Amino acid sequence: MCSGTCSNGSWGELRYAPRMRGARAAAIAHGGQGSPASVSDGCRAAVDAALRVLESGGEPVDAAVAGVVVLEDDPRYNAGTGSRVRIDGVTVQMDAAVMTSAGRFGGVAAIEQVKNPVCVARAVLDTPHLLLAGDGATRFARTLGMPPYDPTTDDGRARARDLQKRLLARDPTLPAEWARFDWRRHWNFEHGLSQGASAGSAGGSGQVPADGKVPAGGKVDAGSDTVGVAVRAADGRFGVALSTGGTALTLRGRVGDVPIPGAGLFAGVHGAVAATGTGERIIDVGLARHVYDWLAAGIPAEQAAKRAVDLVGGKNGSIIVMSPTAMSAATESPMAWAARESGASTWLGPGS
Repeated sequence: MCSGTCSNGSWGELRYAPRMRGARAAAIAHGGQGSPASVSDGCRAAVDAALRVLESGGEPVDAAVAGVVVLEDDPRYNAGTGSRVRIDGVTVQMDAAVMTSAGRFGGVAAIEQVKNPVCVARAVLDTPHLLLAGDGATRFARTLGMPPYDPTTDDGRARARDLQKRLLARDPTLPAEWARFDWRRHWNFEHGLSQGASAGSAGGSGQVPADGKVPAGGKVDAGSDTVGVAVRAADGRFGVALSTGGTALTLRGRVGDVPIPGAGLFAGVHGAVAATGTGERIIDVGLARHVYDWLAAGIPAEQAAKRAVDLVGGKNGSIIVMSPTAMSAATESPMAWAARESGASTWLGPGS
């Protein structure tokens, strides 16, 4: 059913594009660029959840949402519970979006204190709006009966403390744009750096760790991962959903590609696309809409997925693609993912 390559025994580009007979219900899920293959079991659980909705006659978009909820509730992924804590050591802001093959879109940006941002994005689909942001999105969630919820984990807080120390130590592995950026001057969080970073306020009083050394732990990992599910119903309609806890290394209020139509996701009568990676680069190229247009032009899902990775620039982005006849994933970085047709016992994805 599938084939793939792995360069030099390590993670290289993976491409799977099975050919399907007829329009059978199917689902494909990813755990975000950078997620290890060892957590692909969560993606399988997401696919199973999505297929259950399709098999019971549910709408494709609701199937995609059901799959993403599974990933949001799994703290191993950067979405919902387990979302990245920002550089103040306190803040968590999340983005999510959904889209149907009829072109309907709903999204939330910089939402806080909710368990399942994708459910809020789904509710936006039924409003006169396309996108709700910040405090407005959070307040909207309360009108839906969603109680306050803290999505942080001990691991998320530890990652944030490590990142704070690296900022103060001017870690050379920080992204070049952050090495040039005067983050102290433009600090817009309510709180300064946490005590865990051996710092006071961020207005310039933070101190480099006493030994002057960069904390151990290798290359800076601020996160760029997202979770996503794309589905095809038996009648040929599509749905797609994305959710992310964003990247830790940002100012308050930063919005990535997830809630931007045509950037992180897109769906239409020719298929559904869900991206993951560096949000700013994905927005720059309008990645998901490009891929969808290729599908509309008759480009096979496998080829469209490969083109997407090339377009965004190697390790800046990865993607999953669902077409009327195929499912495909492409990445040049580790990425947990899984895909299956309804009624099939064969799985696609790493380790399959």
